[in-house]
Amino acid sequence: METTIEEIKEVVHGAATQLDSIWSECGFSEEMCRHRRHKMVDHVKALMSQMIDGEKNLRKTLVKSIDDNGLKFYQLNKQLGAGIPDPEEHLSLIELERYLRRAVVEMEKEVKERHSALEELRSQEQELCECLREELSDFEKKAVPSKESIKDLERIVKTLEQEKVDRVKTFHRLKDNLERLLKELEQSPVSSFECSVVAGLEDLFVLSTENLRRLKMLNEEYEKRVEDNKCESVELQEKIRLLSDRLGHDPGGRDQLLASMTGHAPSSLCKLREQLALLEEAKKENMGHFISQLRQELEEMWEKCYVGEEEKEEFTPYVSDECTEEVLEAHNVEVERLKKFHSENQKLYAVLDHWHQLWGKHLNLEEQSNNPDRLFGNRGCALLQEEKERRRVRGELPRVEKELEDLAEVYKEKSGQPFLIKGQTVSDYILDHWHRYHDQRKQEKKERQTARTKELLHETRLGSRPRTVSYKRHVAAEESGRKTKQRRLQENNSPEPSLLTTISTTPQSIGGRGILRDRNQRTLRSVPAEKDKTHGSSQEISTYSNFSRVQCSAFLDSFGWRFPSAKRRRLN
Repeated sequence: METTIEEIKEVVHGAATQLDSIWSECGFSEEMCRHRRHKMVDHVKALMSQMIDGEKNLRKTLVKSIDDNGLKFYQLNKQLGAGIPDPEEHLSLIELERYLRRAVVEMEKEVKERHSALEELRSQEQELCECLREELSDFEKKAVPSKESIKDLERIVKTLEQEKVDRVKTFHRLKDNLERLLKELEQSPVSSFECSVVAGLEDLFVLSTENLRRLKMLNEEYEKRVEDNKCESVELQEKIRLLSDRLGHDPGGRDQLLASMTGHAPSSLCKLREQLALLEEAKKENMGHFISQLRQELEEMWEKCYVGEEEKEEFTPYVSDECTEEVLEAHNVEVERLKKFHSENQKLYAVLDHWHQLWGKHLNLEEQSNNPDRLFGNRGCALLQEEKERRRVRGELPRVEKELEDLAEVYKEKSGQPFLIKGQTVSDYILDHWHRYHDQRKQEKKERQTARTKELLHETRLGSRPRTVSYKRHVAAEESGRKTKQRRLQENNSPEPSLLTTISTTPQSIGGRGILRDRNQRTLRSVPAEKDKTHGSSQEISTYSNFSRVQCSAFLDSFGWRFPSAKRRRLN
């Protein structure tokens, strides 16, 4: 500061010296020079004063700029969330003003960019909402939009753009499908809405939710009409095929005719209806023949569905002698009803048919077990295979019966009524079969016992006559063991010699050997019949050793003889 003052003094002193020199040369008086010196001092004072005022104004401007920019700085910094730090305290006015001014300029630039981005996003949103007929977002207007608000608006715009893409795809899909349906229905667009869709001016079509919904409903309506046409076409073809078969038409010509009418277009349906009308006229002329064929079909369905006699009698048109359209329609309705019922319960009927097959095998195996001739033809382990099949059937029957009852219970829960087989529930039907089976077994056993008793009485009184044995092996066994058996009978002291004497002296007999041979033949035939008394089931004589043991025991028991315990143990 002192250096500056000294410099100012030197400048002023030098200037005053030069002015005095000039004034002397000019010849100014002392008074005039003094006056001019006062002017010079006033001029210097005025200049200094002007400079001071200018610097004061500069300071005032800096202070005002600092105040204005400082206010903006704090406001914008808060609104933008820029996080710019406050200026340091030791800064001068110029540095403080420069810092605040630059910071405010940067923040105002960001505010301008945000406003510009916001306006562009709002413009895009408005355009998309007009295209999609959607409401604008409820965006809160602020002096300075925040980054979160701009990001939210960007997400909304992206969502609307994706929604537009999806709706455009949906529109093209529905439009193509509508054109295909109209072509299949041989129809042109009717309403203005259909025309606007099919016209090909996609840009003019408003992709609103309501328009797409209408377009979807229109597609569904035409889809239903096409499906109805398809079903009608199939139904007409089936009726034509059925009537042609019943009228005895050539199947080749019929198929060729139907091949020329394929499709479900209205023109094809018209041809099918005309053909069906011709066949209906022919059907009226052959009403009796049609009713007869339907009755045959009805009988087949009765058999498939196991319909009882009471239900058959309830269908009175079956016994009607009239050949009218009502009788024909009644038969047709009944046949279709049974077909539908059989189709809906196909699994249940499949299990029921399987049970009947097993039941038939069960009866056949029981019948085979009562045939003694199978014991002499056991080649290829036939008896073993038969026993395996018997066990399989006996194990399979309860499982199938349980499955059948479960399916019948499910049917009852769904329909609210029991599943009937020939007028009986499943449990009663199966139980009735088993009761009849056991009653038949008891009756057969009783008949065998009665025949056995009559035969013994007849032989006791009148003697016996030789019978022809069907198997050579049986005859050979009789011839080889005849003497041995007779000798064994003579060695054993019979407790009933009178019976043997009576039999041997009977006039109709052919000696003791004839009696033994005849009794041996009857014993061989009676072994299967007496199996329930000796062992309880045919499974215990399935091997040849068991059969021989049972044969000898039954043969001696028929005479009332018994082996001693030691011999019986050796025989066994």
